Amino acid sequence: MKKAAVVILAGLALTACGNDDLLIQKSMNNIKDEMLGIQSTMGDMQIKIQDLDKNIRINSENINKNSEALTQLREEMTVMNTDIIELKDRVGALEKGGSSTSKTAPLPSPADDMPSMKAAAPVKDTSGVIIIEDNMQDKLSLYTYAYELYRNGKYPESEAKFNEFIKKYPNDERADNSLYWIGEIRYGTKDFNGAIAKFKELMADYPNGNKVPDAMLKLAYSYGSISDKENSIATLQKLVAEYPESEAARLGKQKLAQWK
Repeated sequence: MKKAAVVILAGLALTACGNDDLLIQKSMNNIKDEMLGIQSTMGDMQIKIQDLDKNIRINSENINKNSEALTQLREEMTVMNTDIIELKDRVGALEKGGSSTSKTAPLPSPADDMPSMKAAAPVKDTSGVIIIEDNMQDKLSLYTYAYELYRNGKYPESEAKFNEFIKKYPNDERADNSLYWIGEIRYGTKDFNGAIAKFKELMADYPNGNKVPDAMLKLAYSYGSISDKENSIATLQKLVAEYPESEAARLGKQKLAQWK
């Protein structure tokens, strides 16, 4: 009986050990399955993270592009506004200049609707010339700033900025405009010989520029202002012959009629 009991107990022990091994093996298999599941999930998450990074980069690039586009649009609007004001002033100055052979066309008065530029307050130096600090970098801002100075009666500073524009951007489409406004400054301040020099320089350096007809008209006015009737008439006749459809030519015809 004792031997039988021992055998039974041994059998039960072996059975228990076998069951434990099976349970351990099953648990290990479950752990492995869970690990594989976790690895798969982590792989999916990594792919999602990469997709998110890609989308973030794309969105950042789009934001930068949109920001650059907005900046460029604002600059273009500022310049367009300047061009519109410039055209109005130009027509007004030409019409006023054409009313008499001896009187000087006044320079435009300060404008309240001109877009403000980032510049420090004017400071007078010991020579009495107003100095305006500015940090304009690009050519559009520089031209607009020079023209704003012109409209606000700061003629030495305006001429300096227009000259700076011409020096930096001699081939820009507004280089001849800059020369023209320097001529206008000199004409308006009764420096007629200086005006003649600048208008002739414009015509020589930018013969195909859009300011040539206006420069020819003001050149004729300048000659008239120093009583050089012969050159004034010759310039007006050339203007009417070469640019018959221009506003300058229309005013030139009126001036020729006055000379006769």
